[in-house]
This record gives sequence, structure tokens and C-alpha cells, in this order.
Amino acid sequence: RNKKRYPSIDLGKCSECKGCVEVAPKVFRYNNVTGMMEIIEQDEYPEDLVEEAMMNCPEDCIVWDK
Repeated sequence: RNKKRYPSIDLGKCSECKGCVEVAPKVFRYNNVTGMMEIIEQDEYPEDLVEEAMMNCPEDCIVWDK
């Protein structure tokens, strides 16, 4: 019943401000090679930190994947 949720970044809208990395460095990272934000693969994600990153994202591009 407790379904796992995965954060996702709409890279087309992302401005690489790195605000999500400041809020949740264990969840988000900037890839210097691709020049894009990434989600760090985990078994479970801290919902409170991901939600905070979502609320603070200026481009509103972080969502929960269903």
C-alpha cells in the first residue's frame, strides 16, 4: 500500500539554479559533464526534503513520478 515515489526533474524547464541541491544534496546533483541536474538513485527518497525542493524551485520543474 505504501507505494514508493520517485522525484523527477523536467529538464526542459530547469534553469540549473541548483536550489534543489542546496535543499536536498542527497537527492539532487549537478552533472558537470552533461550540464544537467540529476536525481541520485536511491531506494527511498526523503519526502520532506523533496517537497521543500519542489516548493522552492523557481521553474516548478520537480515533480513526483507516479
